[in-house]
Amino acid sequence: MAEASANATAKPRTNWLDRRFNLTATDPVPFQSATYFWRVAALVSTIVMAVLMFGTFLYFARPLLLPVLCAIVVGMTLGPYVGNVIARGVPSWLVALLVVLGLIAIANIALILLANPATEMLRRMPEIATAIKDKLHVFDQPVAALQQLQIAFGADPDKSGVELNMTNLAAGVVTIITPAAVQFVLQFILFVGTLFFFIMGRVTFRRHAVNLFSTRDSRLRALKILNDIESNLSGYLMVVTAINVCLGMVAILMAYLLGLPYPLLWGALAFALNYVPYVGPGIVYVLLFLVGLLTYPTLLGALAPPAVYMAITLVEGQFLTPAIVGRQVLQVHPLAIFLGIGFWAWLWGPLGAFLAMPILIVARVVFDHLYPQSIADLPD
Repeated sequence: MAEASANATAKPRTNWLDRRFNLTATDPVPFQSATYFWRVAALVSTIVMAVLMFGTFLYFARPLLLPVLCAIVVGMTLGPYVGNVIARGVPSWLVALLVVLGLIAIANIALILLANPATEMLRRMPEIATAIKDKLHVFDQPVAALQQLQIAFGADPDKSGVELNMTNLAAGVVTIITPAAVQFVLQFILFVGTLFFFIMGRVTFRRHAVNLFSTRDSRLRALKILNDIESNLSGYLMVVTAINVCLGMVAILMAYLLGLPYPLLWGALAFALNYVPYVGPGIVYVLLFLVGLLTYPTLLGALAPPAVYMAITLVEGQFLTPAIVGRQVLQVHPLAIFLGIGFWAWLWGPLGAFLAMPILIVARVVFDHLYPQSIADLPD
């Protein structure tokens, strides 16, 4: 009887809760060498500190780095075409000057065409706000409940507002815009100068970059990396630019058929914002919905423009762009693209979001050259 009781006591508990909350380790293996573990931990800590310091440098140096990197991306995108023109005997300084003047002319034409629609939209902002308030009356009850909750916690919604003083508001806007305008002019000059000298000295830059390495194999690898970066950037950005032009034309036609104001403005927004995957089209969806509230009498009608544009961008993003550009550049995982856009947009703002894809392309090309590997097809 005592032996049976001992066996019953030694038998492990096998109820459902014990199996779910069993905190014992399964087949634990002790460290072979604690010294190796701490050596790896010290190495990882050093790398993490270096990454944090480099990220801090990127954040504080963005006024200098952004125009320079944008100019380098544009210069490397045009690199193969510039190289062909220079090889035909055209002076490099003339090619660089023509490229810079062409970009400035395109920017001026865009400003002239879009100045009136943008100004009119800004002038109608109070009307848009009133229309939004009238159409979104379905949210009156949730807003009232939120105000009652604020009152319950001791906050007075009527006294929590900020009294507008137009003089102070105008002074604040001028205080903010003036330094921003000066910084924009300086960054534009830095962009133009960097682009001009980068294109003019493209051959010299490539020669010096390759000659930094001592062995023949290293020089050949560096030359292949430069060629592949230019080829991938040029192929991707040029084709995406052509696709975005077509998307802008379709957006103009869509806005005209749906009766939206200023179709040309919607085409320009669709063209420019589509360079930023996921985020750019999302901004256009929101803007179309807001203008739809002003244009259509019902909330359901206001959903029509963003729904139509969403269908257009889905066809473009899921079928047209992959079929034209190909899978080589687009092999980057969608999660990596999304997180990369989020990180660079958080670090550098809208221009960082634009540079996210070129940075990913460059990183992918360099990684594939330094660590070439064959990817095995795994079963689903």
